[in-house]
Amino acid sequence: MGNVSHEWSVTLNVFGPITVKKKISFIQRKEIDLKSDRIYSNIEVVKNSRYGISLTVTAFAGDLTTAKKFALYFCGQALDVLSYKINLPIILSLKESQNLPLKIQNERRILTEEELVGAFKNARLWVLTESTFLRALGWYRKGLYTEDAFDKFLAFYNSIEILCSKYNPHEEKCKNKGSKCHIWETFKDIWGECKEWPIIPNQLSWIDKNYETRKDIAHGVASIDVNVVEEILEKIEIIQQVTFKLIVDREKKLNPIITEKIQSKLI
Repeated sequence: MGNVSHEWSVTLNVFGPITVKKKISFIQRKEIDLKSDRIYSNIEVVKNSRYGISLTVTAFAGDLTTAKKFALYFCGQALDVLSYKINLPIILSLKESQNLPLKIQNERRILTEEELVGAFKNARLWVLTESTFLRALGWYRKGLYTEDAFDKFLAFYNSIEILCSKYNPHEEKCKNKGSKCHIWETFKDIWGECKEWPIIPNQLSWIDKNYETRKDIAHGVASIDVNVVEEILEKIEIIQQVTFKLIVDREKKLNPIITEKIQSKLI
């Protein structure tokens, strides 16, 4: 009896400068195991009066704890896509707003049904065909919403590193040379020579300097004092712009391989 699945209704809070004009309801397919039967989830989106929106989704699981985990995973991928598409911070949580250090949002982006449905459909397509790209979007969303300067820098850098390590067209040139080489080769493939790079033209040392910053933060070398935090904060605006531009231009070059099995999973 412990393996029997039940249908649960799970409500998730989505905090950020977003809202909807009216309740939006749709159905989205969600299983990704190519051997599994079709599983669909009913999704209902309503406005949260002060902090964002709420998602109510159906989940199938043996217990409520597992159902909540499934709902967070399923909706989290779609919100990674949505956060990137509108380029705004979005936090997903089971918690009520009063339990989180949130700001009341007076100006909010009104989401359309097309945008919400598209986010879920793109997430499904990419989890089946371009999971690395989707993982990079997850780091970008974290970079947008976290308020910790070190975490923000690392999130944006991780997004760049993941994309470049996966999509470097000259991988053989970077054998045993580390992630800096992958970033350099990927930037050249997408944007041309360094003098032509958007946002950071002619900055030959940009990759090296940011790699060192990332290494110092990740290894605990960077001291946590006012001067160091200010130095990191000064880097964040540029690395965010570079990360976003890289994601946008990398998406244009995506060519997901859709086999018959995958196609059957998209309908």
